[in-house]
This record gives sequence, structure tokens and C-alpha cells, in this order.
Amino acid sequence: MRTKPAYVLVCAFVLCSAVGVAAAAGSSAQDWLSRVPPLPATAESAYAQWVDVSGGLTPNAASDKVTESIEAEALSLERAVPMPSSGSHVALSARDRALVEKIDIFSDTGAVQQKVHAIRTEQSALLQKWHAELNSLEQRRIRARGALPACHNDAGTPSQASIRDVEESFSKEKLEIAVRYLAAFQPQLDKLLTAVSPRIAHGDATLSAWNELSNPFKKAQLAPVARGAEREALLDVALIQRYIQDISKLAARSIVERNALQRVYANAKGC
Repeated sequence: MRTKPAYVLVCAFVLCSAVGVAAAAGSSAQDWLSRVPPLPATAESAYAQWVDVSGGLTPNAASDKVTESIEAEALSLERAVPMPSSGSHVALSARDRALVEKIDIFSDTGAVQQKVHAIRTEQSALLQKWHAELNSLEQRRIRARGALPACHNDAGTPSQASIRDVEESFSKEKLEIAVRYLAAFQPQLDKLLTAVSPRIAHGDATLSAWNELSNPFKKAQLAPVARGAEREALLDVALIQRYIQDISKLAARSIVERNALQRVYANAKGC
């Protein structure tokens, strides 16, 4: 992330809270969180997170990998673990008893959800403000285009060069707006990371403990708790990714539009 100290602090908290954690069936939620592309600092870096196909933006390979892998792992965690036909009478070893103590439901879900809701509300308000500023910019661009003097020729229209200059000026301003709002969203992202990090750490730690259980009956019995906790952790990672993508895509649009302008006015001439 751009504000590295804050991001590193959050990651350190998660890692220290779940030392040695890793899902046996695949990467842990924290592993996937580390692979989520960061919130970009500029429109250019936002554009690099997408694939531009004729002006349409789709996530790049790195983002697709995270999305597809999280969906696959979350789906696999929904599968039921069959209860063994016998063995329920077998006493738990001291090691298994210690592991069982680590397998429980995350206790602070309500507080986390409240924080997430508040942050998403703030995100929506900030995005609306960004769109409003872009709409205002568009109205000024239209007026500036309309005020251009016409050439003294048969067409009686402004020169392509003068139109290009106006368009480039407003395109540059749109890029500057993107940089300003990307910076404004970083503290919100830091808050979101802080809010969900305990639940991510809990999911990884719970599944790790469950994977180490040797008693098959107790393992099947606790599967819904352990696998459900990790699924929630993965969904939190997906939430972080979507938060970043919503912002990144809007910033990247300014580069798409700038590139289109450069193509249209590549050979612009004066009157």
C-alpha cells in the first residue's frame, strides 16, 4: 500500500496473531491478502491494475488469480466433512485438547460488521463526491469547448489543435483529481484493514488448529466451526480487494479517456 508503515503495522498484527498459520488445503487468508494489488497512488498505477480492451477495463491477471482462488477455496470450505462411523468414544489426547481450545467462533463479529458498514458508507460518500467533481469538470469542459473561436473557413468550426488543447487541459485536471481522491481513500482502507484483520487472523489460526487435530470424530464435529471461520476470513480478503478495485477503476478511467484523446487528436492542425 502507499502508506507503507500503516499497512505493515496491520500485516504485522495479523502475522503475530497467527504465527505459523497456514491452511493445509491451500494458502491462508493472510497469504491471499498479501497478494491483493495495493491501492494505487496515481491514475497511471491504477490503470496498470486493469486490462484495457477498447476502453473497457477488466481486472489484470494478478487480480483475477486472487479472485478465482478465494472463490475456489471458499467453495471448498463449504463442503461437509463426513462424520466417522466409529471412534466417538476415543479419548482426546492432551495435544488434541489443547488444539480444541483454539477452535471457536469469532466472538466480535458484530463490532467488525459495524465498523465495515461505517467504512463502506464513508467510501460511498467519497465516491459520490468524486463523481460530482467530475460532473462539474465536464460542464466546464463543455463550456470551454463552446467558447473556442471558429476558424475563418468554410466549416466555421474551431481548429482541431485548439480543441485538443482544451481537451488535454481538462484531461490533466481529471488526472489531478484522481490523485487527490486516491490519497483520500488510503486512510479509509487502513481503517478497513484494521477492522477485519482480527477476523482474518482468527480464521487462519482456527483452521490451522483444526488441520492438526488427530481425532477424526472431533475433527468432523468441529469442521463447521473451523472451516466457517476461514471462509469468513477469505470473504474479508475479497472485501478488501473489491474496495480497492472500486476506487482503482474510477481512477484508471481517466487514463482510458486520456489515451482516447491522444488517438483522436494525434494529427490535429490549426486553422
